[in-house]
Amino acid sequence: MEITYLGHAGMRVEEHGFRLLMDPWLSRQGAFLGSWFQFPSNHHLDLRRLLDCEWVTISHEHMDHMDPWVLSQLPASTRVLIPTYPSRRLRRRLARAGVRNVVEVPSWQRVRLNDRGDWLTFIPEECPKLHDAGVLVHAGGVTLLHCNDARLSVAQVRRACLEAGDRLDVMAVQMSGANWHPICYEYPEEVIRRISAEKRIGKFKSVARLVGSTSPALALPFAGPPCFLDPTLAQHNRWIPEPGRFPDQEQAATWLAKTLKRQRVQHWMPGDRYQPLSGRLEPDPHWSGFSYAELDGYLESYAAAHRPDLEQVYAAHPSPDDDFGERFAEHFARMGELSPYFLRRIDMTLRFDVEGPGGGRFDVQLGPRRVRVDLRGRARSVQYGFRVQSRWLDPVIRGEIGWEDLMLSLRFSARRDPDIFNDYMLVFFKHADARALAAIEAYETERNLQQERVVVSSPQGRYEISRYCPHRGQDFSEGGVVEGGTIRCLAHNLRFDLETGACLSAVRSEPIATRRMDDAEGLISESHEPVNVSRAGV
Repeated sequence: MEITYLGHAGMRVEEHGFRLLMDPWLSRQGAFLGSWFQFPSNHHLDLRRLLDCEWVTISHEHMDHMDPWVLSQLPASTRVLIPTYPSRRLRRRLARAGVRNVVEVPSWQRVRLNDRGDWLTFIPEECPKLHDAGVLVHAGGVTLLHCNDARLSVAQVRRACLEAGDRLDVMAVQMSGANWHPICYEYPEEVIRRISAEKRIGKFKSVARLVGSTSPALALPFAGPPCFLDPTLAQHNRWIPEPGRFPDQEQAATWLAKTLKRQRVQHWMPGDRYQPLSGRLEPDPHWSGFSYAELDGYLESYAAAHRPDLEQVYAAHPSPDDDFGERFAEHFARMGELSPYFLRRIDMTLRFDVEGPGGGRFDVQLGPRRVRVDLRGRARSVQYGFRVQSRWLDPVIRGEIGWEDLMLSLRFSARRDPDIFNDYMLVFFKHADARALAAIEAYETERNLQQERVVVSSPQGRYEISRYCPHRGQDFSEGGVVEGGTIRCLAHNLRFDLETGACLSAVRSEPIATRRMDDAEGLISESHEPVNVSRAGV
């Protein structure tokens, strides 16, 4: 097997009898309304050669993984493989891009790639709130686990290792965040830096636990970061250096190698080729003399080269007409029919300060019974606020892109009062799809996350608690940190009080089950295995 790195999460795998592209993102107009660009640039790669392939895998619908510009140029015979998700949105977006030869693959089902028995399979995240998946490829006696942006569990990674004969040759892991909190929130600079540093190190530690659970022959940080070439967004490039949320591959690889001292770690550049059996890396000569330390100069030249592409993005998204407010109200009327379950759990008022033609102050009450829209913005109490230009909100209202595309673009600012995370509101906007929201409702109401228990120790004593975080099902035994009288879930940094079980960092989150144990009681869990949960600083 030979792996060519394409930048970001893109890879090309070549083996006898097949050529496979994985999540290629090569568009010169970036992604998410022209806000994200590949960092470093991969536009020197030979697109014609790359597109000569029999198979393509697309892990999820984010535009830095599902690039319509690339996919529309594939040969008609190329089969595009996608995971089976509750929602049909990924398939619909591929159809709009002109991709017809699409095959949906259920989780863990093997797809045969050639006549030698080589195969791949998708490993979707366990919780349906997130539609993302890793891809396991076993070919030519080599195994590649391509994690994409998926937050796979330790159990899933261990199973992947067993499926491939108890060996992972390459494990590609995402270590760069892609979240708009806190950098799009109207916080003081010192607060943004503190929260960013906490989330950065939390992400690093979570990945280290995942890699350490299987010790692959090679760990490869990839899938980020993006960079921002639009002058209106260039301030976000300051979050690439420490303590930012968008560390480059070199920073991530250095941290991972220092933390897992016996683990072999590399970082690749777009165009680099790697042969897992020999361990030989062939660097692309294009990068001779490149240094991540010279970030400012590189980004300045990069932005200048893509100024015409950004002008095309702006031209493709003109300011809306005066009927924008009416269409905004109609959009939310349709949203109100998607899920009574979510509306009951959100129960808050959002304010949209929409700037530019057609804009105004619009209030949206997402209530237990229905959605109300006030286009004059007269609500006395507002729990969440957005500030956005009408030209960037209009494609969402028209149905051309999703709400999460806008949020990932970082072309907005936000505020909340109280300053507490409301996962139901954000997941409601993320999916905005009845089938996807119904799957989440079923997951939360039919699966009893409180049944299995683990025992954790804190300075206040020992507690028997729910094994799984009620937020998105993270196993505390694999990704929990005890801090004083709380336990923090490493998947999304939610904290729960060990004494009461209450969530301290998200509104309307379910509590964990908890009870204090007497000293005479032993370490028990319903899985009948002692479980060690990490403590801060250990």
